[in-house]
Amino acid sequence: MMIWKNAFIKIRTSILLQEINLEFKKGDLLGIIGPNGSGKTLLAKAIAGELAVSGEFTDDAMFVKKRFVPFHSSLSLSNGGAVYRQQRWNKIDTELLPKVKDEIHACEDLVEAEKLFTQFGLDQLYESFTINLSNGEQRKLELLKALSAKPDLLVLDNAFTGLDNFSRPLLTQMLETLVLHGQSIVMTGLELSDFPPSVKSFVLIKDGLMKGIFTREEVNAEKLEPVKLEIDSLRWPNSGFAELIYLKNVSLQYEERVILDDINWQVNSGERWSLSGPNGSGKTSLLNLIFGDNPKAYGCNIRLFGKQKGTGESIWDIKARIGFVSPELHQYLPQKQSVIDVICSGFNETESLFKKPTGYQRNVAKQWLKNLNYNEIGNHMFGELSTSAQRIVLFIRTLVKIPPLLILDEPFQGLDKAHVRLLKDLINRIATESNCAMIFVTHLPEELPECFTLHLRLNKGKVI
Repeated sequence: MMIWKNAFIKIRTSILLQEINLEFKKGDLLGIIGPNGSGKTLLAKAIAGELAVSGEFTDDAMFVKKRFVPFHSSLSLSNGGAVYRQQRWNKIDTELLPKVKDEIHACEDLVEAEKLFTQFGLDQLYESFTINLSNGEQRKLELLKALSAKPDLLVLDNAFTGLDNFSRPLLTQMLETLVLHGQSIVMTGLELSDFPPSVKSFVLIKDGLMKGIFTREEVNAEKLEPVKLEIDSLRWPNSGFAELIYLKNVSLQYEERVILDDINWQVNSGERWSLSGPNGSGKTSLLNLIFGDNPKAYGCNIRLFGKQKGTGESIWDIKARIGFVSPELHQYLPQKQSVIDVICSGFNETESLFKKPTGYQRNVAKQWLKNLNYNEIGNHMFGELSTSAQRIVLFIRTLVKIPPLLILDEPFQGLDKAHVRLLKDLINRIATESNCAMIFVTHLPEELPECFTLHLRLNKGKVI
């Protein structure tokens, strides 16, 4: 049995979570719930043995084998080195990139891993490089690796985040089966829909304190405090472009695998489009062709901001006019960089800051932090923030250059309802006060801001 009394979690000299009192035994199923920045992931990591715990506690040999599935995937080369965003298209580094099959063969129980691989619908990705997987596909791979290990204790941080509508009930069913067989599971989430129905007991975390253990009904009665915008005037200039994106008969294929199949799409000034489809449907690939990262775009019939792709513009000319955020971007940003510097990297759309930001850029970054009531984190290191605070920082990074086009790829991942409402209000405000065009990717229709009235849905690379 795991017993903690008046335990606390400290990083360096700061106590980040305290008054932890819990008992956890074999076969238990426990949810950790609370608003953004409360300390849910910290507690989950501590239970999984990835963070030190101070105080009075007992942790016997019942949970020898633990597995923690993080909110964000962490990609690395086969030699342990770090990857960079454009590496998926750099054939020079191919021999250093692990393939999906390498990850599967590294699992302790290969038979179980391959069974889960098929259940998650990933068979067509067997020969793919892991760096080429979409955010949702990477998430599935991390989950099946942990599930196939059959650990004594399975700890899942926001398990359903990034999964499509097919995979969510599938994972629920898998977890329910594990519970019936006596599997010990700890899960974090923002609301009750983030947990299978079999989770009955919840640790409630607020403001760095454990408030106690509550039933599902008691947790459901908790109310989030609203978060308000602090903006007098946006000053978002209108774009002079009538047509921003034009794609005609655009297809994309890697060896035998068709990624995009005959896509025709036009985005004009002032239009707000949702882009949807299951994991692996081609959404990320389509956005990468537009954003300028994939060199295969030069072989496609694409016009961006009225200019044919490949007729003299640089990748930086394109990026200067687009504000871009995505879950996968998160894993490429330096953790040991200040929040202000991370935001200022959005002026040049680079993952790392290669030149010192100007005084003007720093002031703009600080103003946006103030607009969203986050001005106190400006001097913190990006890697020291909670996951939710990092997501807010990435969203701000998208806005700083007030571009004519925003590409928002699952921008609300990991955010509670109060912060989702905050950012939806901001997006609606931009739509009301400017002709900024927007593309919004989500698996959850309720996340879509009210200003989005046009919809493009993909499946298996086709427009449906």
